[in-house]
Amino acid sequence: MRLIILLVVSLLSPIIITAQDQNFHIYICIGQSNMHGNATVEEIDKQNVPSRFKVMSTLKFTNPPREKGEWYTAVPPLVSQSSGLSPMDYFGRTMVNNLPEEIKIGVIPVAVPGCRIEHLDKDFNPASLAGEADWFISIMESYGKHPYNHLIEHCRKAQKDGVIKGILLHQGESNNGDSEWTSKVKKIYEDILSDLNLNAKDVPLIAGELVSIGQGGVCGGMNSIINSLPKTIPTAHVVSSINVPQAGDGLHFSAHGYRVLGCRYATAMLATMGIENPRVEYYEEIPVIPTPNPAEGDFTFGTDRFNPSIWEHGEFDPKTNIFIAGLYGFGGWQYEQPIDISGYKYVVAELEENETNGVEFKIFDSSNYWGDHYKKAFKGEKLIVANIDELTRNSGSNIVPLKTDEIYIIGFWAYGHKPIHLKRVYLTNENPYTSVTQIPQDSEIKDGKVYDLTGRLVAPSLSGSDLPAGIYIVNRQKIVIK
Repeated sequence: MRLIILLVVSLLSPIIITAQDQNFHIYICIGQSNMHGNATVEEIDKQNVPSRFKVMSTLKFTNPPREKGEWYTAVPPLVSQSSGLSPMDYFGRTMVNNLPEEIKIGVIPVAVPGCRIEHLDKDFNPASLAGEADWFISIMESYGKHPYNHLIEHCRKAQKDGVIKGILLHQGESNNGDSEWTSKVKKIYEDILSDLNLNAKDVPLIAGELVSIGQGGVCGGMNSIINSLPKTIPTAHVVSSINVPQAGDGLHFSAHGYRVLGCRYATAMLATMGIENPRVEYYEEIPVIPTPNPAEGDFTFGTDRFNPSIWEHGEFDPKTNIFIAGLYGFGGWQYEQPIDISGYKYVVAELEENETNGVEFKIFDSSNYWGDHYKKAFKGEKLIVANIDELTRNSGSNIVPLKTDEIYIIGFWAYGHKPIHLKRVYLTNENPYTSVTQIPQDSEIKDGKVYDLTGRLVAPSLSGSDLPAGIYIVNRQKIVIK
């Protein structure tokens, strides 16, 4: 018997040596399009991502290359190559900044735009997908037509590396008004706990409200149901969306909104750990971003050559720069011989005001308007800045680099029949987000809120702040701290 015990201990010892890292805290993130991320990822979101903040890729990426089931530094997008900024991004950053240096944070995302809560259930029947839209079936297929099973598979792998500490949920638009939603969420929550051998007291559920009625949310009434979740699940907590701005469609948050919501998710999770009044990674005040201006050496696309009818009949007034696209129309610049934009770092497309017509910015590396191309939606905002060496297009099931030395068409797509006030499109080697040329210098600087060059609020006032060396904006004036 002693020999048997010694043999068992010797067999178990390698497992003990390679046991999960108790300092690696992992969070399951599930939901529909807002968890998937609908806002454009901006330069600010790619910068200074802590190496302690990780994402387990649950889908294969080709650009940047990511393999399913592997951990990567959480540089957005996190869910898929087509996703954008989501609450996860600033949730992870805020968590890292409020926990000891030895703690790492990981997220495991499974999010399906347009899904009902039933699609995330353990007992979902893939056969019921018959009759759904092709785009939706395609997303579900990327998760093996069963998101729950796909999630559990990756969570079990993740449990070999760290400890699952919580579940983040953002869903409800597709179940708007469903009085049974809380009980359906309860089943999913309890199934996850059971299948991963977790205890509810150790793994709280954090659920976010939808775009509020006050912000023009078309499903804002669902928030009363979401707020009743703690009555059904005692370990559930709800994150408010009050004053969180939306993208203009009544369903999705703006980039600023996702950053704020992510910080609120983290604040709620940290509160369950006894951490009150945490240091947030991103302030809730809407940022003041300096308006970019072309500099010497930049190339500006002239409005005198703007063609409003590349697809469908449109109108353009060169005096006012107002473009009215035809139904699902496209206007811009078209070339018989391709132009080479590869010598520049950024392409900037700017409107005079936030768009309300589903406007997208598109670039084609072939003369075929119906061919594969790069596209980026404004999503209720007025500025798009894209890294030229990161421009891609879909080619069948693959994502390939755009041939930036052979550009034939560049311009704007819209639903049509509504005025779009264009400002400019230009190519530059200077990061437009750091442009402060229009901010005057002044020897007498009045104290006030301090912003960095991306427009993010970094201190409530200049006096008494301990800011690192750099360039900042105070009362719309540029200051240098050495």
